[in-house]
Amino acid sequence: MKKVLMSMVALVMAMSANAQYLNDSNTPFEEGKMYVNAAYSGTTLTYSKSTDLKLGINAKAGYFIIDNLMGVAVAGINTMNKGDHLTAELGAGARWYFDTVGIYAGAIAKYVHTKEIDHRFDDFRPEIHAGYAFFLNRNITLEPEAYYEHSFKDSDYSGFGIRIGLSIYFNL
Repeated sequence: MKKVLMSMVALVMAMSANAQYLNDSNTPFEEGKMYVNAAYSGTTLTYSKSTDLKLGINAKAGYFIIDNLMGVAVAGINTMNKGDHLTAELGAGARWYFDTVGIYAGAIAKYVHTKEIDHRFDDFRPEIHAGYAFFLNRNITLEPEAYYEHSFKDSDYSGFGIRIGLSIYFNL
């Protein structure tokens, strides 16, 4: 009898813990949550001959303005053509999450300062991107993303690319 009673108590506790989790109305992409991301970008597939390979490190921070809509700030450093071409970028934009499945699309307006061997220049490069937030646990995601970046200074610097990042979603 004692074993049966203890089993029933354990079952009720498990069901109530599960019910609390299932009744949790919080979604990963709800208003008021914060977002931090560190990403490695590489393997840029450009449609021009201006770059051989683009490698970079990007950081993003965001805040969910409303459910599924996040304002984003970005900063990054990229190198191209075996270090002969270095860019620093700052930007801001928005990202929309399609429900709670983790698929997202966004746009970012970026200011880019480029330093090459023989000259320097500044550029405005808007970017569109789409990706998937693959949740490793409730707050941490692995985010592969494809993007297109357009240069208004010189079309040779426009191109497609991929990046992968590790992100944290949290409440303050």
